[in-house]
Amino acid sequence: MSQSDSRLILNATWLAGILAGLIALTIPLLYFSLSYQHQTASIQAEAEFSASDISRTINANPELWQFEEHRLQGLLTKQNAKDSPEWRRIINNKGVLIAQSSHQFDTPYVTRTASLLDSGTMVGHIEIIRPLSPLLFKTTIAGLLGLLLGAVAFMIFRTYPLRALKRTIDTLANEKERAEVTLFSIGDAVITTNAHGHIEYLNPVAERLTGWTNATAHGRPSAEIFNIINEHTGALLDNPAEIAIKENRVVSATGHAGLINRNGKIIPIEDSAAPISDRHGKIIGAVLVFHDVSHARAMAIKLSHQASHDALTGLLNRHAFETRLQQVLDNIKQENSYHTLCYMDLDQFKIVNDTCGHSAGDELLRQLAIELRAQVRGSDILARLGGDEFGLLLEGCGKDMSELIVGKLLQTVRDFRFRWQEQSFSVGVSIGVVSVHAECGGLVEIMRAADSACYAAKDRGRNRIYVYQPNDHEVALRRGEMQWVSRITKAIDENRLRLYYQTIQPIIPGTQGAHYEILLRMLDEDGNIVSPAAFIPAAERYGLMPAIDRWVIENTFIKLGKLYRGETKQLLHTCSINLSGTSWANEDLVGFICEMAGRYRVPARLICFEITETAAITHLNKAIAFIRELKSVGFRFSLDDFGSGVSSFGYLKQLPVDYLKIDGGFVRNMIDDKIDHAMVETINNIGHIMGIKTIAEFVESETILERLTMMGVDNAQGYAIAKPRPLDDIIITAPADIHSQEFTPITVASH
Repeated sequence: MSQSDSRLILNATWLAGILAGLIALTIPLLYFSLSYQHQTASIQAEAEFSASDISRTINANPELWQFEEHRLQGLLTKQNAKDSPEWRRIINNKGVLIAQSSHQFDTPYVTRTASLLDSGTMVGHIEIIRPLSPLLFKTTIAGLLGLLLGAVAFMIFRTYPLRALKRTIDTLANEKERAEVTLFSIGDAVITTNAHGHIEYLNPVAERLTGWTNATAHGRPSAEIFNIINEHTGALLDNPAEIAIKENRVVSATGHAGLINRNGKIIPIEDSAAPISDRHGKIIGAVLVFHDVSHARAMAIKLSHQASHDALTGLLNRHAFETRLQQVLDNIKQENSYHTLCYMDLDQFKIVNDTCGHSAGDELLRQLAIELRAQVRGSDILARLGGDEFGLLLEGCGKDMSELIVGKLLQTVRDFRFRWQEQSFSVGVSIGVVSVHAECGGLVEIMRAADSACYAAKDRGRNRIYVYQPNDHEVALRRGEMQWVSRITKAIDENRLRLYYQTIQPIIPGTQGAHYEILLRMLDEDGNIVSPAAFIPAAERYGLMPAIDRWVIENTFIKLGKLYRGETKQLLHTCSINLSGTSWANEDLVGFICEMAGRYRVPARLICFEITETAAITHLNKAIAFIRELKSVGFRFSLDDFGSGVSSFGYLKQLPVDYLKIDGGFVRNMIDDKIDHAMVETINNIGHIMGIKTIAEFVESETILERLTMMGVDNAQGYAIAKPRPLDDIIITAPADIHSQEFTPITVASH
């Protein structure tokens, strides 16, 4: 039992005892008082009646009445009440006892007198004395009854109000306990104050954050316990609880507030305060609620950093870099300042990725970012724009200073050596430099100029700096290629690509069926034919060739499938399809080719894929795997532009190809150039020694054709044979055995 409960029971007992005592005393006292008054009034009336009766006797014999003792005594005895003992006596004016009814008794009694008159003159008086014993006895009985009623009242007054009061107190206690548990358990810190702003309560969270306990803080000014400052400026902030009390309003959260706790530590918080009013609307205090936002602010800073920085290198990302560059461009006219933008693309980075994997490439980028950051000024902005591309904005940097910084960056990359496990790699960087001034144009234009200047540096041999100049021919060419990207994509989406074919003729007639090479053309927006020389370089540079090659493969197979199912007039021996190195280096292409052949029922042995010698040498292992996998299901291969590579003959024996296409640059000039003539003859001889048939392209005259016939070249292709024609005009048929055999779907074991 708590101390408050014991005090409550004691007070209730005292109150019930007082009420019971009043009842126990009131009943006998009231009974005695009323009975006494009734008895005295009765005695007085009897005394006056007796006096009147005796006075008649006195008037009858005024001289002798005092001597008639026996007569008067008899009269008194006759008048005495039979049911109530009493003592009556007659006394004259001199105080002499004349007569009495009985002897005197010692018990408490009450006396009443009445005057005896003789013709209106008082000659004595009569006294009636009656004992109080019966009244006291009855009063005692009434007292006992009062005690009984008092006891009953004590039990009632103590039990029932106490129970009701106890229930009320228990309810209040439960509500208080629930409130305290809620405040104890709530995640926010809570402080309550009185109307003067002094502390009344701190919950555990508030104790932890402020460093004050509830006991030590109680009664202290809230400003002493809850001391807040602006985190950015360090200025003291007004106490929100005091404001809430003073202005009778809710005070919302204070921005960027920091709580100085008892130990002097600053804790970032968000807080609010509200006044507390009683039921009459009078302000009796305030409640202050706040919570620690250290983690939330740290997360916000982290998310903000992640949103603006590259996760791998820690440098700014492209979005943040372009945002800062836009700010510079917005202010450049007002400030009349001069800046320099650098667009950097690593050279030979792909070798590291292909050789050691992407984890090695990521580590290279991390290390190189540290090296580059060490070479720039604190005011310069270095960013990773994506992949192996970096951007650098040299703010307030003129031509001479920018040349010095960019030169240091170039040399840093040249000197950088990346070691991974037991291997060591060196990389280069191509840097495009653009001046940023009031006349340089908008963000898109300047970024495009920097990108084009970077590619111009690559075209000039890589690992060098190229400074953009207005009306630059190389940059203009690069921009033209970049514009082709959107035009090509749009042409694919709008189905404006067209297939052509050109005949590859056996030099010895009748040795095989028809042999064609599939060529690609594009229609511009006006429906005019666009030469592949105009858009293929841009497609190769900007990674569009895989999509184009797949379009060519599927649409060629669709056409061949339809021709085989219709009436035909000409046998087909080989249909050659060109593949870009970026296409066949993708492992998914094998599955795609087999799927298309099976879907459109095109025999694999009729298809010959052409890959360039340069691409094959660059990705030799992938080329060998790709060729072997498709040859295993019947497809054939031709090595295009053979002879252009430095080490052509050394790699040829590793590539299981069916045809060698002699580079047209040699064939075109072989009549007038002995070296070219010798190259054509040598390639043809080597091919035959290895059992590979040869094809001479760019055969543009009968003279060249005759010379090739003399050399023993197997096939010729060029304008002297046939010009390219739309594939829709072709009329072919499959060999006789194809119609007589059921088509077998193409499958490969693995890709």
